[in-house]
Amino acid sequence: MKLNWGHKLVIFAILFMVFIFSMITFMIRQNVELVESDYYEKGIKYQDKIDKLNAIKGLDHAIRFDSLKNELVFETAMGGNVSGVLKFYRPSDSKMDTQIPFTLNEEGRFAYNVSSLAKGPWKFTFEWMVGTQAMAVEKEIILK
Repeated sequence: MKLNWGHKLVIFAILFMVFIFSMITFMIRQNVELVESDYYEKGIKYQDKIDKLNAIKGLDHAIRFDSLKNELVFETAMGGNVSGVLKFYRPSDSKMDTQIPFTLNEEGRFAYNVSSLAKGPWKFTFEWMVGTQAMAVEKEIILK
């Protein structure tokens, strides 16, 4: 059977439409997490976050990642007996987000082994209270 150019054009158009519809179906089924589930409440409380981050600016502190020991280390000159929450935020998968409580030792140091976390980008937030003042410090790292 010999096909003329009209038949070939119709077959090409049908195949192109099938391709487009399959691509649309594939893209609709993708899970893209661009924002957090409670982004509206967090937007309202964003000034509180800014105040927490600004409260630590005058204090001597450091967050570093020790790749040999695979530890995230937080050190501050405030000394021990400070407790708070360490929050892990994974930009690509909110199911991996978690929180753990922490307490600084007498030297004002806290170390957390991150070997159980998945490889890739992470955002860490240390939050604690000193008296009535809420404080926080953030760091972004890529685990390899």
